Order: sequence, then C-alpha cells, then structure tokens
Amino acid sequence: MNTRRDFLKWAGLGAVALGVPGLGKPAPLSPALGAAPAKTPPVKNSALRRPNVLFLIVDDLTTTLGCYGDRDAHTPHMDALAARGVRFDRAYTQFSLCNPSRCSFLTGCYPERTQVYDLVTSLRVGLPGAVTLPQHFKNSGYIAGRIGKVFHVPDPKTKLEVETGAALHKDNVILDEAKLAEASEGDLSDPPHTTPHGKAYNRCYAPSSHPDSDFTDYKIAGDAIKTLEEFKDKTFFLAVGFIRPHTPYVAPRRFFELFDPQKIYIPYYYQPGGEDLTHTPKAALRPNNNVFSYQAASLKEAREARRAYHASTAWVDSQVGRVLAKLKELHLDENTIVLLTGDHGYQLGEHGLWAKQTLFEEGTHVPLIVAGPGVTPGVCAGLVEQVDIFPTLAGLAGLDIPKTVQGMTLQPLLADPSMPGKPMVFSTMESTHTKLMGRRVNDGRFRYIEWDDGRGGRQLYDHASDPHELNNLADLPQHAGRVQQMHEQLAQHVKDVRSK
Repeated sequence: MNTRRDFLKWAGLGAVALGVPGLGKPAPLSPALGAAPAKTPPVKNSALRRPNVLFLIVDDLTTTLGCYGDRDAHTPHMDALAARGVRFDRAYTQFSLCNPSRCSFLTGCYPERTQVYDLVTSLRVGLPGAVTLPQHFKNSGYIAGRIGKVFHVPDPKTKLEVETGAALHKDNVILDEAKLAEASEGDLSDPPHTTPHGKAYNRCYAPSSHPDSDFTDYKIAGDAIKTLEEFKDKTFFLAVGFIRPHTPYVAPRRFFELFDPQKIYIPYYYQPGGEDLTHTPKAALRPNNNVFSYQAASLKEAREARRAYHASTAWVDSQVGRVLAKLKELHLDENTIVLLTGDHGYQLGEHGLWAKQTLFEEGTHVPLIVAGPGVTPGVCAGLVEQVDIFPTLAGLAGLDIPKTVQGMTLQPLLADPSMPGKPMVFSTMESTHTKLMGRRVNDGRFRYIEWDDGRGGRQLYDHASDPHELNNLADLPQHAGRVQQMHEQLAQHVKDVRSK
C-alpha cells in the first residue's frame, strides 16, 4: 500500500469521510466524539470542544509490557491505559534509531523522504518546509507544549507555548555513583572505560538508593503535571518524552527487587544449544552493542541486564502513571486522546544483540496504545506503522491532514479494532559497522530483509513457524519467488515515498 487511494480501498471509506488531502474536504468528527470543525477556536473545557491530545513517547521502549504478554513485565499503568483503549499488537517503527524514527513520526514521512538516517541530521535538511506534528496542532488553534525528549535534534521551526528539556546527565551520574559503591565493597569486575563522551561501563545498569525525585523521569513527569494544570482550561496538545529504559538502566532499588534474575526469560541465544548465526548476513549483526560494548555477556550478565531493563521500564511506568493520574484528577481523561509509544524496538539478547538499530523483529516492533474519544477499546492485530501516528492524531482531532504526510490515519481501526491493517509495513536502517543500507518489508506472515539491495545479504523469516527468526530461508530455492516478489515490493515502496 503506497498511495492514499490504496488506503481508502483498504479502509473501505470515502475520501471526504477521512479528509484526505487532494481527494475531498475534511468532514468534522461526529458530535458523539465531541468534535467541532477544525477552525473552531479553543474554548473552555466542555463536551463540545475538540479533544485534547497527550502524546507519550518512551525512549527505547519495546513491547516488554504486561499488556503485550511479557511474562516478566511490571507495567500496571501502561497496561491500564491499554485496557481502556486500543492496543496495536503489530505496530512497527520506520527506523530503529532515535533521531530517524522521531523525525519520521513527527512529520508523518518515511526515512527515505526525511533523509534522516543518523543521530545528528535535522529533519529540515530533507523537509525544509514540513509542518511537524506539534506545529500542526498549534497552527490549528491548540495551545501546545513538549516536555522531556520529543525531538532528538531540536527543531528551530517548532516553537510552542511550553518547551522543557531533560537533564540527561542526571541518571549517568546516578550510575557512576552506583558503580563506585560496588567498587567500595570490593567489586572491581566492571571498571569504567574512558571515551570521548566521558565514562562508560560494560554493564551500564545498576539499582540506586537515590530517592525518586533525583531521577530524570521524575522531573519530566513533574513538568508534565505542572503543564497539565496550566493547560486544563484550554484545548491542548502536549507531547511528553520519557528517558528510561534507554541506557543506563538505572532506577530506584525497589524496582529491581520486583524481579528475580533467575526467573527472567532468556532468549534462545543464551539457552542450551545456543543459536546458529552462520546464515545471518554480517550487516545484520552489529558488534557495537549499547550494553556489553567491551565484552560479551555471560548467561549471568544476560539475566542481570534483562532484569535491569525491566526495572527501568517499571520505573518509567510509575512516572507515566503519575501523569495519567493528574489527567484523571483534572477530569480531562474523557476528552483527551492519549497515545503512547516507544521510539523504536530494542534487542535484549536476541541473536546475542543488546541494542537498537537492527531490522530483526525485536528491533522494529513497538508498543502503540491509543485511548480516548473516538476509540473503541480492544486489541488490533492488523499491521500498522509509526508513520501513521501524525495523521491518526490529526484525524481524531478533526484537523486537516497535511499533503506532505505519507502515513495513513488509523481511525478505522480505532473505531473497529477487528478490521484488517495494512497489507505491508516497512523499516529502514543503516548497518552500524558495514554502513550498508538495509530495508525490511513485513506482509503479516513473512519478514524479508535485504542489505544494499540484496548485494550485502538477504533474510527471510516465516513468522508462522519461526516467530523468533532463528531460520533464514532467503537462500532456499523454494522461496526464490517470494524473495524476488518482496524485493520488488521494497523497491517500489522506496520509489513511491521518495517521489512524493
């Protein structure tokens, strides 16, 4: 599916009903959703005004949530949000790295259109005139704000009423103090390494005795709570970007104590017999992990690291809970669309990888939860993408969808979660060590990955029989036709999104 007309056919809706640019004028949402035409100015909270938007982005959060069936997770607040909204079980990022991913879903464009493939390029290089998601809501009469980490590279053209950053160094200091405490007790097994950016540890995780208020995400949640109080009588868009479970995996000690490392699930790579990676292309297996950068993890360390990631996730869940509790306390929850997602997936030992920036299932699969007006609670099993976030939020608020947006609104699936999703979803990545460009297409059953248009290797996995992607089928003669077909689908997708 590469055009808006394809989407209309998929959704079974007309152009006018969805407000698709170039195909008809947007219709306002029905009165039952509390919506008014897009030009209505902000008014006091009432059942007649447009819905508010609370957009929650959790850095490096994969689907390690209780509501996604993770047996080890302790995420009651995000689970409760999912229970009152739609949980998309098969949502995928467009790029498994912070800046490219955020540029994609904050503009509604694929990476091939944004031309952002690294951590330093501004979205304005490829899209100088694009209107970002927060800008669009502000331009449409909303009071708008962003708290914490929303953009990875600050966008000078997105000027909002409230803009509060995140003190990223705070949790690194907490990790360093925890490591010094270990050393003072005689544990010298993880000495610091000197890097151009300061100290780094092979095991960048540890519990801490610091109070909650010393952690970065506590401050971010506090700023979000304060902003909700300031915005409560206005029609608002508020994006809140939390930091954990991004490395370092640090959290108050009580969150580590929720998990027994001996009972933590361990990926096949660390199980007896291990995993055969001889048929996996070199480009797919990055050597420079975010965790265990200096020495490979032992089984004991793998258990410890997964425990620490879950502890950091449980910690940020508690801070998400603080924000959602304030939303309810202010009686804003019934007229606020809440969308929660991570910025990409994450490898937690699968295939021996401890990092983002991969094209495996775990590196591209993301949580996506939407609750609020216009949403019928349920679980959607259809394929969707993060590039769909922009048009979905705009559509739910009754706003026009800018012509530059390449994603498709998920409103039909929010109204009826049993509807089928997209026929295909796509992801892109540049290999960290070979520098080959990799691309992936998923049709719901088969996942095909190719590096340098196939010259650097191919991967094909059948998720019906191999959900953990342990057996690469790409070189088997019986799958040659499928490989060729999916190669052509990737090529057509790239051509389509670059040309728009």
